[in-house]
Amino acid sequence: MDKPRYGDDVEISIDLRFPRDAASVPAIRRLLDASLDVLGVEERTRGDIRLMLTEACGNVVQHAGSSGSYTVRVLILDERCVIKVIDHGRGFDPATITVTRAAATEIVSEHEPEHGRGILIMESLADVVRLSSLPDHGALVALEKRLSFGGDTLGRRLADAASADVPRDGVTPLTSDADVELKQFAATLFEMARRGRTEQLVTYVGAGVPVNLNNEMGDTLLMLAAVHGHAGTVRALAARGADPGRENDDGRCPLTGAVFANEPEVVRALLDAGADPRCGHPSPYETARMLGHAEYVSWFEEAAPSA
Repeated sequence: MDKPRYGDDVEISIDLRFPRDAASVPAIRRLLDASLDVLGVEERTRGDIRLMLTEACGNVVQHAGSSGSYTVRVLILDERCVIKVIDHGRGFDPATITVTRAAATEIVSEHEPEHGRGILIMESLADVVRLSSLPDHGALVALEKRLSFGGDTLGRRLADAASADVPRDGVTPLTSDADVELKQFAATLFEMARRGRTEQLVTYVGAGVPVNLNNEMGDTLLMLAAVHGHAGTVRALAARGADPGRENDDGRCPLTGAVFANEPEVVRALLDAGADPRCGHPSPYETARMLGHAEYVSWFEEAAPSA
């Protein structure tokens, strides 16, 4: 499970969407490896991550059926790398490919990047592996790996600064020893979004909380405010940089959530913030047509005639 952090000095977020084609995997691998190389992550760790990423992409492509695209979402926080590979196809049964770590360690000695053993290799190399699937809405493979930096590298210096517990801009960074408190704090923020407590949320965002903070399902503060009908909160978060096109792990964007919840004021607020009626799977436009919301369809066609 992702662990939201508050006050980190090192944060890199990468969102990539590619067609479901094996040719996309080397490009994704090189992009991530280049980012890790710049930070000074040791080659052995980078090699593990390259292999993990290759197998995660291959697993989703193999088991999730036919779909147009898949997303790779990477979050690097200090000395931790979280990778989510999200397919927008039919999904799969995780029980059919889940194995134990003990079994995995017996077969990974060859380290064949392009001909690996899927979940077995991921289990042996990652600190955390999570598989989930929703029928007809896609599949998720989530991996977590602790990073190791070289001695005098950018990543090592920044990670050391982040762990020094020195106040920055009036905010005291929280360290890994405060994981329980961090989870509780993040849960409080998500509950504020659900309840539409705009003033409190805005105060925390102004103090340094990431405006696109997301929970373990990839739902951002904006998404939670949207599906619970809080147009004022949506407008306030969007005004402070919240991304109206950010998809959760199921491939849905906040505008799709607002259409499902039938919240016209929220739909209008998101459109005013620049939300794309074609974002996500299913898209807001597809969802509105499926549910028979003619008014939304009209709004979306006006906002994006080619939807």
